Amino acid sequence: MLFLHEFARIEAEAFLTLASEMIEEDGIVTAEEDALLAEYAASLRVPGFTYDAAAAAAARDTMAQLNEVSKRKVYMELYTFAICDGFEDPSERRALNELREALELDAHICRKLETCARDLYGIYAEIENVLGAEPSPVRVEN
Repeated sequence: MLFLHEFARIEAEAFLTLASEMIEEDGIVTAEEDALLAEYAASLRVPGFTYDAAAAAAARDTMAQLNEVSKRKVYMELYTFAICDGFEDPSERRALNELREALELDAHICRKLETCARDLYGIYAEIENVLGAEPSPVRVEN
């Protein structure tokens, strides 16, 4: 997705730290999660990002200083990390709830953002399916 294109390096690194923390919440880091983190690091112009668990509290403080819309974007993008392995672990839900509270976000709006993220995730998956689909054996004339 990546709605964070306006972030300066400090915000980008803070986001990547929280994203790293999110993918480690369930105790399993999949290749898909690693690839997603690398994609975000490249898009946010933070090549060679490495996770430092000790920086997590500072990362949350940095995100708490953002404006409301940016905080919502962070929440939605981190939700994407929580579900990118195909399910939401209870530990990920707890982490999302703690983040929502730390950022002082409205729970109702966060649930709507989660729905939007799931819908987008499904659309992207369908696009990938269509892009890789075999041609139809039936010829359609325009």
